[in-house]
Amino acid sequence: MTTFGQRVQSARERRGLSQTQLALRSGVPQATVSRIESGIRAGTGVAVLKKLALALGVSVDYLVGMHEEFDRVGVS
Repeated sequence: MTTFGQRVQSARERRGLSQTQLALRSGVPQATVSRIESGIRAGTGVAVLKKLALALGVSVDYLVGMHEEFDRVGVS
């Protein structure tokens, strides 16, 4: 299972963005993006989740691993 930080980093890299570019697009400080991706800050508030999801073009469900959790427990 991938972590929240890994999903953020993967989505960012797929879009060819640096952490600084993601910070500028999302309004989330670059230091926060760095901490999230490195796993230092595993949890975050809904406002930050929404900002990152919008800037990355993904859903909040994707960032929090909702579908991975469903797959793991056999929910469809």
